[in-house]
Amino acid sequence: NTVMRQYYEQDTDIVIVDTGDSYEGLCSYFEGTYISYSKEKPISMNPFKITKLEYDQNFGEKKNFLKSLIFQIFKGAEMPSKIEDTIINQTIVEYFEAYFNPFEGFTDEERQKMKDTLLLQDKTNGKYEEYEQELEEKYGEDFDFDSATSDSKEGKDLTRQQRLKGKLQAVIDDAASTEGEKENAKKKLMLLTPEVIENNYLMRIERKLEKIERQKKKLKVKELSFNTYYEFALERIPQILHQQHIEFNINDFAAILKPFYKGGEQEYILNNDLDSSLFDEKFIVFEIDKVKDDPVLFPIIVLIIMDVFTQKMRIKKGRKCLVIEEAWKAIATPVMANYIKYLYKTARKHWAMVGVVTQEIQDITSSPIVKEAIINNSDVFMLLDQSKFKDKFDDIKATLALTDNDCKKIFTINRLDNKEGRSPFKEVFLKRGQNGEVLGVEEPPECYMAYTTEKAEKEALKLYKKLMAIDYQHAIEQFVSDWHNSGIKKSLEFSQKVLKEKKVFYYKNKQ
Repeated sequence: NTVMRQYYEQDTDIVIVDTGDSYEGLCSYFEGTYISYSKEKPISMNPFKITKLEYDQNFGEKKNFLKSLIFQIFKGAEMPSKIEDTIINQTIVEYFEAYFNPFEGFTDEERQKMKDTLLLQDKTNGKYEEYEQELEEKYGEDFDFDSATSDSKEGKDLTRQQRLKGKLQAVIDDAASTEGEKENAKKKLMLLTPEVIENNYLMRIERKLEKIERQKKKLKVKELSFNTYYEFALERIPQILHQQHIEFNINDFAAILKPFYKGGEQEYILNNDLDSSLFDEKFIVFEIDKVKDDPVLFPIIVLIIMDVFTQKMRIKKGRKCLVIEEAWKAIATPVMANYIKYLYKTARKHWAMVGVVTQEIQDITSSPIVKEAIINNSDVFMLLDQSKFKDKFDDIKATLALTDNDCKKIFTINRLDNKEGRSPFKEVFLKRGQNGEVLGVEEPPECYMAYTTEKAEKEALKLYKKLMAIDYQHAIEQFVSDWHNSGIKKSLEFSQKVLKEKKVFYYKNKQ
């Protein structure tokens, strides 16, 4: 709370992902936005919705995020295969292409590339070899369809047919030909020696290409959302599998993602537009404690909040900060490792920072994903009292690259006889780069009341605010004044008195 207060006072835009109302008081004090997840009012966004400018400038970033999101739903903590990654990547690329640049047909250059690709695929999967076998069986083993000569009647017929076909195809391919001329040439080409056409592999490729073209023209995306992506993917993936002769469990994919599609239990999560005013808020807290035990929903919500920060990071010009409390555990998976590393590195380029907070430091040291994606990309560490880990500190020391001198300092936290003549304070070990020191953090009672997570203290302060009909700052000032003048030493005891008597005391200063 102290760190967040100081960042805010330094004009930093702050986004916090919390799981325990730890920042409710501070958020109220700064009149920030506090978004608490509940079934009645769930956190929902549309991560698929982007502008043309974002598409042109940052599509690679958005594509990688959406891949992470889709695989988080589809595979959970399991790593996708290369084939799965390739297919989902292709559907995302084609989905946005269909929205921003609707397909009207292949250009001549695209057609030629597609022909070459389809021919190579058929040579790879054995279809072309089957075709050659058919020719050998029909014309003999020594027959070379591509170099038939005029030495035989059969060869002369084939040569004439090939020449005529070539002329007709030239008319079809000629940009100067009218539509009527092209259509007439196509009809004549189809009437020309059906047996030869049937066995001509380039014509087979042409028919495949025409089918692909028809399919792509049918794939329309009128608006961006998870719903339309789901529909697009379920139509497009079977086409990709057929064209490329590869395998992908489309039925599992459809079933696992279906709850997030319209009519599904989680339909609202990925299909509602985010309140754009959030991008202008300087202090935002997402409280998601009520969903932390949902193994499916929890990491997805954390992910889309991180995406909100990424967008804010690009939009806002000043310093930005994202803090993820215990919720970071939900995304510390192999699937998310690359995205987390990307977020840390990208944040530096946009004058932003990302921090994680944990009650149990062993959660960090025991995770290779966290070490690789988070610790190796963090320049600042803050450690509170670690005395309970003193006998098993070696792993922590190694993971955080602490020196022997650092460790000696850490184990003096709150242990020295340095309290006399000072206001109450707590110590913290702060390491920036190679330099680490133990610092005393001293806060006035007003700050304590803004930070407190003690339920009775929070409720008593809220009661003061309600009864006095004033803002949070003035409620804190009056509460602390009454607490001080009441003669009661502990704030909790005074809070219990407030809740019991349900009134504002307005004690006078006894001095």
